[in-house]
Amino acid sequence: MADQVYILIPVHNRRAITLDCLDTLQRNGDLDRYSVVVIDDGSTDGTAEVISGAYPVVTVLQGDGKLWWTGAIAKGMEYAYHQGADYFIWLNDDTLPLPTALTQLVEQCRAAPRCIATGQCYASTQLLKPSYGGQIKRSFSIQLIATPKGQKRACDCMSGNLVCLPRSAVVDIGYPPAKQLPHCRADIVYTLNAKRAGYDLKVVGDVIAIAPLNPLDESWASSPVPMSQRWRQLASLKSNIHPSTYWLYCHQVFGWLGPILFVWVYIKLLGFTVARGVLPLDWLKKIKTLKDSKLQAGLW
Repeated sequence: MADQVYILIPVHNRRAITLDCLDTLQRNGDLDRYSVVVIDDGSTDGTAEVISGAYPVVTVLQGDGKLWWTGAIAKGMEYAYHQGADYFIWLNDDTLPLPTALTQLVEQCRAAPRCIATGQCYASTQLLKPSYGGQIKRSFSIQLIATPKGQKRACDCMSGNLVCLPRSAVVDIGYPPAKQLPHCRADIVYTLNAKRAGYDLKVVGDVIAIAPLNPLDESWASSPVPMSQRWRQLASLKSNIHPSTYWLYCHQVFGWLGPILFVWVYIKLLGFTVARGVLPLDWLKKIKTLKDSKLQAGLW
C-alpha cells in the first residue's frame, strides 16, 4: 500500500498567491500524487470558494481568523493524522517547489524513518540568494545554511516554508505550539525540539523552491522597511520580535542565555534605528554584503 502524503498549506487573504501555489502543484503533478489540504484561516477575499471551484480535489479546512500560521499547520496535521497520513509536508503558499521537489523530500524521509527533511529555498528563479531552509544553532543565534545542488547537510532546525515530517513526529513531540507561538518562530522551535528528540534533520540541496524573502525577515541593515514601521510592528504577532512570543522563543531555544538575547535584540533595534537615521542605506547594505560574503565562504 502506498504511503499517504498530505501537503498542508496555511493561507489567509492572499488568493492570487494561494492559487499560484496550487497551479504550481498541478503543473508538477503533485495534486495527483498527494492529498492537498488548504487551511484557510478566515479569509474574506473568496479564497476558499475559488479553490473549491477550481480544485475540487483539494480539501479546505476553515479557521476563524485566529489560527495564525502555527494553529493552521497544527489543524492541518491533526486532520491529516486522523486520515492516516504517513507524511506531512508543510508548504507556505508563497513557496513554489520545482518539479520533483516534493517527491524527493518524501523519498528522503522514506529512506530514514526518523528523518525530517527540507529543501533549499531561493529568493528568485536565478537561484542565487538562499532565502529559507535549514538552519544551525549557534551559541547566540540561529543561522541559515546554504545547501548547494548535489549536497545534503545536517541542520538543527528549519524554516517552515517547505518541510516533510513523518507521522511519528506527532506521536513523539505532538503538534506545533499554537498557543505559545501562534505565528513566528514556531517552525524553528518545533523542528529543534524534534532534533532534541533524536530526529535527523536534513537539508536536500536538490530539493529547490522559490520563496521570496519576506521584507520583515530581511536584515535591518538592508531592508527598505522603515525602522518606524519595525517599531509599530512589535504589537503584531507577525513580528519576529513580538515581545511575549520572542521571550518564549529565547527561553525554549537558548535556555539560560534567553534573557540576555531577549534584551539584546531590542538594544540592537534601537541601535539600528539610530544608524539608519545617520548613515545612508546603501552604506549599510555594503557593510552587510561584505559580512555575508565572509559568512557564506565558511558555509558553502
